[in-house]
Amino acid sequence: MANNPVITAVTDIDASPEQVWRVLTDFAGYAEWHPALRFVDVPAEVLPGTRLQAQLTLGTENDGAYEFTVVDYEPPKHLAWTGGIPDVLTGLHSFVLEPHDGATHFTESEEFTGSAAVETVEPARAQMEEGSASYVRALKKRVESDH
Repeated sequence: MANNPVITAVTDIDASPEQVWRVLTDFAGYAEWHPALRFVDVPAEVLPGTRLQAQLTLGTENDGAYEFTVVDYEPPKHLAWTGGIPDVLTGLHSFVLEPHDGATHFTESEEFTGSAAVETVEPARAQMEEGSASYVRALKKRVESDH
C-alpha cells in the first residue's frame, strides 16, 4: 500500500560493507553501542526465519520486550526483520549496505503496515526519525572506531 509510513536514516560509513556487516549482525554486541536496543538469547546462527528477542529502552511507552523474525539475511548487503501485531501494526526493518568510494552507503528504514500504522506512526514521526538517526550515528561511530 502506497501510504504506509516509512522512517528512514542514511549515512556513509568509512569502512567496507563487510566491516559494517560484522557490527550490524553481532546482535549480542548491540549492548556495547546501540543507544536503546539489546538483543537477548541470540542464536548461534541467524538465517531467514530466525527469531530474535530484544529489549527496547527509549524512555517512552514503547519500551519493552519485542520479538523480530529475520526475513532477509544477505551478507554483506541486506538484512531485514519484521515484528509487531499482524494486521494491526507491523514494522519491516531493513538495512542496506552499498559499497561507495571505498566506504559503505548505509540505509536503515522501517515500513509500517496494518490498520493502526498511520495513526501510530504519524504523531510520533519526529521522535521515530530521531531514533533511527541515533541508531545510524551509533553504528557509524562503532564501526569507524573499530578499524
